[in-house]
Amino acid sequence: MGDGGLTVREAKHSDYEAVMKMARPDTFRDGFDYLPARFHQYVDDPDVFIIMLESGDSLVGMYVFMFHDDGEALLGKTGRQNPKYDDGSAFRRTSQSIPMVFKDFLLQRCKPTTLFQTVHEGHRTNLRKFLQYLGLWGKDKCTFDAMYFQSDVSAIQSSLASSNTTYLLPLITPYQPPDLHRLLLPAFSAAVLSEGRVFVDWDPYKLSESNMKKFVEAGCYILVDPTEPAAKSLSFGGSYMTPRGRVYHIDIHCKDEALCKAHIINQVKNACSQYRGMITFCIMVIDQALKVTVVKYCVEYLTLSHLPHDHTFTLYETDLTTMANAALRKKAKY
Repeated sequence: MGDGGLTVREAKHSDYEAVMKMARPDTFRDGFDYLPARFHQYVDDPDVFIIMLESGDSLVGMYVFMFHDDGEALLGKTGRQNPKYDDGSAFRRTSQSIPMVFKDFLLQRCKPTTLFQTVHEGHRTNLRKFLQYLGLWGKDKCTFDAMYFQSDVSAIQSSLASSNTTYLLPLITPYQPPDLHRLLLPAFSAAVLSEGRVFVDWDPYKLSESNMKKFVEAGCYILVDPTEPAAKSLSFGGSYMTPRGRVYHIDIHCKDEALCKAHIINQVKNACSQYRGMITFCIMVIDQALKVTVVKYCVEYLTLSHLPHDHTFTLYETDLTTMANAALRKKAKY
């Protein structure tokens, strides 16, 4: 499909090299880019749309969109542009393609209740202006912190062996399906989550039986405390290779310092049991009050190096009507 000389299509497996050359994975997410490891998975996933924007034989840019929560949410996962067009022409050309992307690829999959979501740093004024220009700047729903820590597995294991105080922390156990009833109770969401939402490697999902099953099938290492009747904490762990080596993400949902530490050390132990060599831990907390606790615990107790890549991200949401109207306005303009 084309518009004004710009061809818009879905990606194929054979696009991998061209996308990696254009996407600058050595700098995206501070070099800890997930796209090289997940590109082929995304191409095969019917809920993921990798949209390629081409001019002749040149790749101008790309978008990645994901449907979550049985179609109730559409996440604008990422967008990249060819550095060849850093003069601003890529902004003009890709913005003109947005109406076609929504109309021809996305809106037919949406429900009347579908929400469009983006997760990004609110202080990035260029991105904010871009989304505002497209009519896709939504309301902020919640904020979370992400921090990077790094060490060699053997050093971590030595540190844990010399000062084992895990027994002083609350009990945390691997998630089992019977735990779900304690997580779905309103008391857990009210005390811990924002509108019943969890984040897995920064992506937002509704806490539901179908999503928990999806996470388990995807190989997430999920931990929960045994508190009755409602749980007080939940974490997700997982790993992938990046241009800067292996990343293990730890996504912590709790409000309690001791529980937060318990999730960290149990997720770190799981990572060390599976991998060797250098690991970078990306630790996310939805309670910003726990950021100091995470840094202190990881540096002083686990002796991890704290990398200078802390970020504060915000989840933004807008409704389907706003999306459709924005697409129609831009379509009419161009």
